[in-house]
Amino acid sequence: MPQDPAVIQRQIEETRAELAETIDSIAEIVSPRRIAERTQEQLRIKAAELRQRYGPALGLDPGPGAPQLPAGAAAAAGGGVLVPGGGQAGGPGGSRLSQGGVTLVRVVRWDRVALVGGGLLLFAGGVRRRRRRSSRRG
Repeated sequence: MPQDPAVIQRQIEETRAELAETIDSIAEIVSPRRIAERTQEQLRIKAAELRQRYGPALGLDPGPGAPQLPAGAAAAAGGGVLVPGGGQAGGPGGSRLSQGGVTLVRVVRWDRVALVGGGLLLFAGGVRRRRRRSSRRG
């Protein structure tokens, strides 16, 4: 079934436009500047969360510019899950802290543990390799 060359040309133009848009969005996602901005925002949130959680115990004031985190921010960031009434949440690899009818369930994030462990192994391997090279030279 032959098609009209003008129709084929229009389809090619549309496909090129879609590909250009896709490539632009991928470039935006993997841009070092955007990655740095996202990482900086995550660090700000984590610092504010830690200051809210441990600041009073350490005598630290959250300060006027500290963002107020929503009640579930710690749980969403992997900090734990609050269970009213001391419920039975959690599972293997978790710990519990009960106080006043509320249980804080801490869950181990094994994907993060593996990532940090791998990073430490790479770091230790690099240090060892550098030491071997310097001992051969000197």
